[in-house]
Amino acid sequence: MRLNRGLLSGLASLALLPAVGRAQAPGSNFTNSWFWGVSGGMMTYWTTNVAHAQAPTVGIEWLITRKHTALYIGVDQSFFKTSPVQYGEIGIQYGDSTRSLSNATQIEYPHSATIHNSRHINLALMGFPGSGPIRPYAGVGVSLNFVQNAFANPVFPAANPYGFGNSQFWVPQAFGTEELDQQAYWVSPLIMAGLQIQVSRFSVFGQAKVMTTDRNHLFSDGAFFNLEAGVRYNVATIF
Repeated sequence: MRLNRGLLSGLASLALLPAVGRAQAPGSNFTNSWFWGVSGGMMTYWTTNVAHAQAPTVGIEWLITRKHTALYIGVDQSFFKTSPVQYGEIGIQYGDSTRSLSNATQIEYPHSATIHNSRHINLALMGFPGSGPIRPYAGVGVSLNFVQNAFANPVFPAANPYGFGNSQFWVPQAFGTEELDQQAYWVSPLIMAGLQIQVSRFSVFGQAKVMTTDRNHLFSDGAFFNLEAGVRYNVATIF
């Protein structure tokens, strides 16, 4: 009886080996899975007032994987405040002492603003060429970028700087604020690259993001640069 019990136990153990092997096989906790992740890092940006400025950034993300590809959806929040930022020119009108706008002449006057914090919604297709627990990856997609708080600074002089005399007056135009609102958000290409190290359902990762911008959107250089590190967790695997 003892021999039979031992033999049955051994056979049961052998029967479980393929299942254990499948559970521990490389990629078994990556392929066809949903990952939730959190990250932290730094964003580098440029304006007419600052160069190579650093802003702390936090993010959440959702990764839907196949064997070597994935869909990436993420939201990053960056924290900064800078002033002044020149974002274009605003129309100023001057006229005669009758304050008649029909005879007024418009002058383009430089405008500036204070900008505070930004949010970036990222969508990308990613490739994971490896098959083990250590996987480099890269991706391309789009980023929706929002400056969350942008406030126009007073730029209108108390006296007319162009020498038109005391009889002239200044009339700020409303489209200056509208222009600021339009320049506070934009859609840009996104490029990503990173490395993920997976242990069971948990992964740690580091990644870099590049999101383009231009002088028409409150920033003076060609891109934002994000360096991030974080963790991802496999919440579900679809067989």
